[in-house]
Amino acid sequence: MKRKFWFGALAVAMIAALLMAACTPETIEVTREVEKEVTKIVEKEVEKEVTKIVEKEVEKEVTKVVEKEVEVTPTPEPLDAISQIDPTGQEIIFWHVSTKKHEEVLLAMIDEFNASNEWGIKVIPEYGGYYGDIYKKIMAALAAGEPPDFAVAYSNQAADYALNGDIEPLDAYVASTKYGLTDADLDDIFAGFIAGDRNPYYDNQLMSYPPNRSMEVMFYNLTLLKEAGYEGPPTTWAEFEEMSKAVAALGGDVLGGYAYKGGASNFATFTWTRGGDIVKDGEAVFNGAASQGAMEMLQRMFEEGSAYMPAEKYGDQTDVSSNMAAFAFGSTAGIKYWVSAFETNAPDSEWGIALPPHDTPEPVVDIYGPSVTVFKTTPERQLASWLFIRWFTEREQTAEWAKDSSYFPVRKSAAAEMTDFFASNPMYAQAWSWVQYGRTEPSVPGWQEVRGIIGDAMSEIVLNGANVQETLDAAVAEANEALTTQ
Repeated sequence: MKRKFWFGALAVAMIAALLMAACTPETIEVTREVEKEVTKIVEKEVEKEVTKIVEKEVEKEVTKVVEKEVEVTPTPEPLDAISQIDPTGQEIIFWHVSTKKHEEVLLAMIDEFNASNEWGIKVIPEYGGYYGDIYKKIMAALAAGEPPDFAVAYSNQAADYALNGDIEPLDAYVASTKYGLTDADLDDIFAGFIAGDRNPYYDNQLMSYPPNRSMEVMFYNLTLLKEAGYEGPPTTWAEFEEMSKAVAALGGDVLGGYAYKGGASNFATFTWTRGGDIVKDGEAVFNGAASQGAMEMLQRMFEEGSAYMPAEKYGDQTDVSSNMAAFAFGSTAGIKYWVSAFETNAPDSEWGIALPPHDTPEPVVDIYGPSVTVFKTTPERQLASWLFIRWFTEREQTAEWAKDSSYFPVRKSAAAEMTDFFASNPMYAQAWSWVQYGRTEPSVPGWQEVRGIIGDAMSEIVLNGANVQETLDAAVAEANEALTTQ
């Protein structure tokens, strides 16, 4: 462009010089006409070049703006299926197992959700009976095609409900961009708690969700142990048997060392703490050396009088808190009832909780507790049920429920909301520190029935003196039949 411009200017100058050299009246007029034409040509060339420069500069600036806009506002990804559902105005029925104080707290929390949730969802709570009763009630409701929207259920019970496709897996709800959990939420929830609700029988899908948990611990009467010559609870099963025998030998009002109540959770504790398994790869295996050793010990203790079965429900709690037995096993959710029992029966006695004795390198505790499962109804009602579950297990609500129910919260961050509670409930705080040793019972279909089979086998062994190995072998065969016919 510059070269063209200067060529044009030079041409004008040369022509002007020639004209001046031949300057006559006739040529002056011609010169002026030529000058005008040359000027027009130069101006047109200059205008063309300037226009090109301006167009290029404008193009550059426009490109920058467009690129910046594209960078700032990327094309949004399409919403997942759950995020496209509108749960506004849904009324959903919730079957629960809570009574007395627990029910009061639960109903108050439901009222809070109903009044505050942004979708206008209304949860209608109904008492469904205790765990065995609600299980039967739900099975009947499913057969009639009239299940509640969601209900309390152990994970193994949920596995039974899912056999005919009646359960709505919760994976898609957890992953929903609009209604799900964030990565921070998932990091905050105890991995072991939620893992217990993933069912290997159903491709490891999340068939239920944990609102709380508790664990099996050993309650002990330190006053009796000191009378028998010991300064603390046993840490191995050999010590447990030895101390139970020594306490039983005290005589007087003492009924025995170990107030036994049995049950599948008790059996799981005895087996796992010896390095054994109950169910492996979907097959019952609780007739191995670990379970056999545990049952032989219990049978021996019953024969020697160092273990006995209390006659009444919660009799183990009554006897240990009345200085009539040294040991019992039970849930941490019952700690507050133990506190009350000791205050009533033996306020001057020393007592505490401990990890179950173990012959494994590390302790093992049975982490258990009811979950909540959502039934297949409509997309809107299913989502509404999930939104209540999500709300109930958020930091503030899970801490509130834990403090009132004595269950463990499902979020690690809830501890910050429970500082005062930990300080006033040191045994609860102690048990909280043992969550790291947790293990969960099988969640396979048929486990509900297998629990009963195990309980019956234990009774035959400790109360009727049945052959341990033969009884366990028969129980395993019956259990595997129950597991394979689901």
